[in-house]
Amino acid sequence: MEKKLKQLDLCSGVGGFPLAGIQTGGFELKGLCERDEYCRDILQKRFPGVPIYPEVNSLPELTDINIITASPPCQPFSIQGKRQGAEDERDCFPGIFTAIAAVKPRYFCVENVPGILNCPASPGSNQSYFGFLLKAISQIGYDAEWLTIGSGHFAAPFNRERLLLVASAHGSIPCERAAPWHKQVGEFLTQERASQQGRGIKPGYPRSVVQNPQELARPLGVKSGNGTIRRGRKAAGNILSPAIAAIALRRILYLESLQAPGANQEFFPYEKTTG
Repeated sequence: MEKKLKQLDLCSGVGGFPLAGIQTGGFELKGLCERDEYCRDILQKRFPGVPIYPEVNSLPELTDINIITASPPCQPFSIQGKRQGAEDERDCFPGIFTAIAAVKPRYFCVENVPGILNCPASPGSNQSYFGFLLKAISQIGYDAEWLTIGSGHFAAPFNRERLLLVASAHGSIPCERAAPWHKQVGEFLTQERASQQGRGIKPGYPRSVVQNPQELARPLGVKSGNGTIRRGRKAAGNILSPAIAAIALRRILYLESLQAPGANQEFFPYEKTTG
């Protein structure tokens, strides 16, 4: 039996990275972390029996974790917000990096809005927050690569750009043998578009839903006094598409394959494995 990478997911939301881990294969979910009660309820239903920790800053001692994934809040960096960076109380990156330094997984990957690339470290600062992240990543012992990708490539019901960052422990990957990530993703997206065209699939909500929003189970553009619906909308607004998350996880599977004897740098684990 193929040995799976043991995954701990932080800032889990409703489970974008964990769902991608199941769909992609090669990962065993060992723990989740989410403070929002509504999201925790969804996580319990989606991943029964998996421990859910309430706070990134108070995780128990965890061992034998190979990969940490995380979807920290984007509000500190989004161009639609105040962009307070490190001064925003919702900035979870310090807690995430503390957890990574303590657990010492072989890999970690995070996702966020592309706005983090040019967000100042704090209001009025000349230093970028992303530059601060890269320095912190190096200091805790990892090498990183990143790219941006849109959910529209996968016929998702929303078009949303995301930044994906994958990191591996210093010296663990023979970089000279690794195929460029952007090249792999480009080839995969070419395959994906061809598949969608063959099936007549286009991104976005169906026209019937756009014309008749009441067809949505929880119409996101309509005000509601129902607390459950409001919490559902908040969770929906922060959803990470598993198809996007899988791009990062497939890259990790590829990097892991390079450590096997006789590994081929052209190995391309981007074939779709979901049903």
